[in-house]
Amino acid sequence: MLSAVFKRIFPIFWLLLSALNGYTQGVPENNPLFDDSEVARIDITINPEYLQAILQAGNEESNTEYPATFSFTSSKFTTVIDNVGFRLRGNTSRYAKKKSFKVSFNTFEPGKKLKGIEKLNLNGEHNDPSIIRSKLVWDLMGGIGLPAPRANHVRLYINNQYHGLYINVEHIDENFVKARFGNNNGNLYKCLYPADLTYRSSDPNAYKFVQNGYRVYDLKTNTEQDNYADIAQLIDVINRSPVSELPAKLEPVFDVNNFLKYLAIETLTGNWDGYSYNKNNFYLYRNTATGRFEFIPYDTDNTFGIDWFGIDWATRNVTSWASSQARPLTKNILAVEVYRKRYYFYLKQLINGAFSANTIQSKSLALRSKIETYATTDPYRPLDYGWSSSDFYSSYFNALGGHVKYGLIPYVTKRIQFANSQFSIDNIPPIVSNVSWLTYGYKVPVTVFADVDDEEKTNLKLYFKADEGNWQSIDMQNTNRNHYMATIGPWDKPVKHISIYLEATDKTGKKTREPLYSEYTVEFNEIAIPLCINEVMTSNQSTFPDEYGNYSDWIELYNYGNNPISLQGMSISDSLGKPGKWVLPSITINPGEFLLLWADGQPERGKNHLPFRLSSQGEEIGLFTSKTDGYKLIDGYQFGKIAKNESFGYYPNAVGLPQALLSPTPGKSNVFTSKRIDMVLPEIIAYPNPFTESVTISLSYPPAYDYTISIVNPQGITVLEHYMKKDDNPKLTWHPQNLSKGIYIIVFKIHGKQQLIQPQKIIFEKNLN
Repeated sequence: MLSAVFKRIFPIFWLLLSALNGYTQGVPENNPLFDDSEVARIDITINPEYLQAILQAGNEESNTEYPATFSFTSSKFTTVIDNVGFRLRGNTSRYAKKKSFKVSFNTFEPGKKLKGIEKLNLNGEHNDPSIIRSKLVWDLMGGIGLPAPRANHVRLYINNQYHGLYINVEHIDENFVKARFGNNNGNLYKCLYPADLTYRSSDPNAYKFVQNGYRVYDLKTNTEQDNYADIAQLIDVINRSPVSELPAKLEPVFDVNNFLKYLAIETLTGNWDGYSYNKNNFYLYRNTATGRFEFIPYDTDNTFGIDWFGIDWATRNVTSWASSQARPLTKNILAVEVYRKRYYFYLKQLINGAFSANTIQSKSLALRSKIETYATTDPYRPLDYGWSSSDFYSSYFNALGGHVKYGLIPYVTKRIQFANSQFSIDNIPPIVSNVSWLTYGYKVPVTVFADVDDEEKTNLKLYFKADEGNWQSIDMQNTNRNHYMATIGPWDKPVKHISIYLEATDKTGKKTREPLYSEYTVEFNEIAIPLCINEVMTSNQSTFPDEYGNYSDWIELYNYGNNPISLQGMSISDSLGKPGKWVLPSITINPGEFLLLWADGQPERGKNHLPFRLSSQGEEIGLFTSKTDGYKLIDGYQFGKIAKNESFGYYPNAVGLPQALLSPTPGKSNVFTSKRIDMVLPEIIAYPNPFTESVTISLSYPPAYDYTISIVNPQGITVLEHYMKKDDNPKLTWHPQNLSKGIYIIVFKIHGKQQLIQPQKIIFEKNLN
């Protein structure tokens, strides 16, 4: 039987193992809402009076949301969602004939999502005759590893009338940052004109100033606290640090390398409506895992030669791209030689790759071919500037006059020509970026990820120490292109934190330390309280009603200790990165007792009703200590898709493995039915471990079904997969032969079942080559 402590961390560990396959920092899972292999159809069905109110002259600045029905249709995914919010969005587009819209799934039903998304931005792109400029920029940013929104073209119909071709752009919110950084409990600021990041005062409240009817640095999360101390500190460091001290002071609080990537794209695409020129259109998110602010770009339609100032953006010098006015973030960073060289490296990398004339032309014409039918029949596209169907085709190669100073493709050719004449760069040390890690406790292995950019083959080494112990090192493995990873730990004794830094060396001997100064700190935040999320149900159709007779999602808590436990101050959340989502009522659970909580999104119905619902497609759930105690994790896990009237929970109660349960038992002990495996799962035994030549793998006893034993290498690749009959001797011997030394994981799975037993880590200490 597994220990209660292992019970609590196992689901996170299995999530970690799953992440080893194809992990890429900053890139969320594929989502059919943003699939750009076709032009999907979106339908909005809304009361005509509501639509009239939205489009009524004089209501352009209104953010009132009206109820509507949303449907999404593509060859891969079709759905209909009732009771969504629908309104105008944007800035100047609110006054355009072709307007942009926002769809909010959670306006009238808190917690409601579609494929993990709460809101969609439907942008009309009325300034762009090609209707692809912003899509090209988003794809450039995503391709270089920036935390950029996903985007795709869609056909919009309102009340069954074709409203035109739109670009569907992912909304930046707590779901967005969670998908990119693994947490969403940090401060997220939306920064609009005139957000120049200049120093105003040592008082954080000075940055709450309002202009044009909005806070320039508008806090979108943690709004109840309304604490601006972190952004005030960032702005202080940017503005008041001498250039010689800037790296040491800035790197602990800001992701410099990703900003340099953004700056290279901003400069090449002529994105004057961003930070460096127009002090506009970006978000800042304080990543609570690293303590650093992440720069997130926003709104990229004024690019590729679109101009309203009489400036030739194709020839503007890349070394002095920013406005002549105060732009301390761009100017002070580029005043540091090592950062300036990295900026030049990214410029060259883009010019020789994703921004090359051939690449942009090929992608642009492929997009044009895909959207041309819907663009040329768009009834709203001609209304603002009188563009004809021939103008749509022509705009890819020719200027159209007015604000369209360049054809899209000629702009790229000229931009590259002038940029190449404006800077030069020699071989520089490797650039290490996107350092991140997965862990939920010292008893779970910590997996560290990083990206390396360099023209030479690079060796990347991870240095680490537990608390105040001695420094150790391990080579990181190149998993895919420029992505690296390494796994360290677990630790036998309690550890509060580990310190890490990375060192990259290319074949010419050039070295880089990341960060340049100090180290990253990985905090462990766990506590042993005998309370667990024993069982959850995400699609309760007919199993057990609440006190109102409704069949709602539910969560079962269980006290498996010997003393009563008060829930006062504890919180529960459907996001492990946002622990304070709902503070539980002052209820005491006695030893051996269960408590049922209804995840129905209706907390007004009683103290056992929560303000969120659970997704039957899979998500995560966490139980935490109070805010005063630092929101330490008591219990939590991710779960996958759960069938109707089935549940997911521990078997046996609290100390078993979390798994799908065919027979839900709300308020009672979890059980298996005859359809399930009638046994406690065996344990994996591996010896010797560590090993130098071979390892023998066996099970504590044969399971009742056929099964597979697999071995996964540090890159997440399966190097051995061994099918076993239930009657076979549960033992095999593995000889790694020509494989590299390092950490490998043994994974056991029963055929056709969802049960998994504890993965076993083994260490191969000697490379036989």
